[in-house]
Amino acid sequence: MAVIVKIPSPLAKRLTTASIQTRQSPDAIACTALTEHLSYLEWRAKAIDEGFASGTRDGWLSSETVMKNFTKRQATFAKKKRSKAA
Repeated sequence: MAVIVKIPSPLAKRLTTASIQTRQSPDAIACTALTEHLSYLEWRAKAIDEGFASGTRDGWLSSETVMKNFTKRQATFAKKKRSKAA
């Protein structure tokens, strides 16, 4: 399937320069770049999903829960400090 993609002029100039330097067609360079970048994006999305699943499975706490616990501990610490000062 052939697709026409409009790219900004500065990027087209870079692509032309790379094409001349590597003796590859601009189409081949663009295809390789897109393939590699899409592979990276797919890998990243999968890694993020696996990370969240691992955290859920291993019992990690959400940021909200951690902040609530921290606030409670701060309040307890402040009470103890006030009662020692009194």
